[in-house]
Amino acid sequence: MTGLARVLDAESVPLPAVGGLAAVDVLAILVLVLVGEIRHGVDVVGNPGQVLATAAPFLLGWVLVATLVGAYGDRAFAGGVDTLKLTAGAWIGGAGVGLTLRGTEYLAGNAPLSFALVMTGFGLLALCSVRLLAVTRLGARA
Repeated sequence: MTGLARVLDAESVPLPAVGGLAAVDVLAILVLVLVGEIRHGVDVVGNPGQVLATAAPFLLGWVLVATLVGAYGDRAFAGGVDTLKLTAGAWIGGAGVGLTLRGTEYLAGNAPLSFALVMTGFGLLALCSVRLLAVTRLGARA
């Protein structure tokens, strides 16, 4: 087992499948933020930096928590309820990290309760949906 596979807890999952799942996760979080920015009237074409600044704490939180809980490991590719539980736990933790970072003086934005609920809820819906589909497709190729 390689060092990376050990860190990711991915003994039987090929690294290309793990990479594919990570790409799907990043895309889902970016689309979630992009839709939110558009709904709030942000010119996302003229100001892509704002989209990235909004997404960055959530991407960081997701990567940190997802890696720690094994969301790229063998259990993540089990499918069904196992995938959903692992994804939900990782996103709730990752969103918490992202919201905490947004609440600091070092990052733009803030974290009012309404934003926290929307980001956590729609993030759960987005990540659970796309991960379930991705795991089904990527797992079939593994």
